[in-house]
Amino acid sequence: MPQQRLGVFLLCLLLSGCACLNKPDEIEPPIAMPIAPPTGPGRRVVQQISAHWPGNRQESLLCVLELDKQQIAIAGLTNDGLDLFNVTYDGKSLKLDKSPLLPDSVAPELMLADMQLVYWPLELLQKTVRAPWRLDVGQRYRRLFYNNQQVIDVNYLAPDPVWPRSVELINYRYNYRLLIKTVSYEALPE
Repeated sequence: MPQQRLGVFLLCLLLSGCACLNKPDEIEPPIAMPIAPPTGPGRRVVQQISAHWPGNRQESLLCVLELDKQQIAIAGLTNDGLDLFNVTYDGKSLKLDKSPLLPDSVAPELMLADMQLVYWPLELLQKTVRAPWRLDVGQRYRRLFYNNQQVIDVNYLAPDPVWPRSVELINYRYNYRLLIKTVSYEALPE
């Protein structure tokens, strides 16, 4: 059990890098992409997310995403199944439940914005992303700019019209890279 707690502590410490490590001093305050409304069809997706930072630092977690037209819910779990966080968003309010083991500096709500940038329909994102934000889109990529400076690059490694199975997200602002592999995808009744 002590080894499992140490593993959870190390995971939490490394995950905090997604939210705040290596933040350039010249970019303040930290700003996340605006969050788009929930969208259908209903689905449950399980993903393995590997986060990478400079110096060959990396960590992984499981992410369970459930969404429909009323709500978005994301649960972050260790690879052993321990609950790290739960985020829900109904289009108006965001609710966050974090494990006490997760440092305050970890911002799971930023993961919601990252997931939307990767997976949301382009027409919904374009309604949400307004100046000073700008979204550049191609068949195998999405690029997000803030004040004409590129902050995120999304590359579809295994494009799929329903749900891309393998994606790379590079966040230049916070200096991390996510490799997102879909483990399972299930359509849910609405």
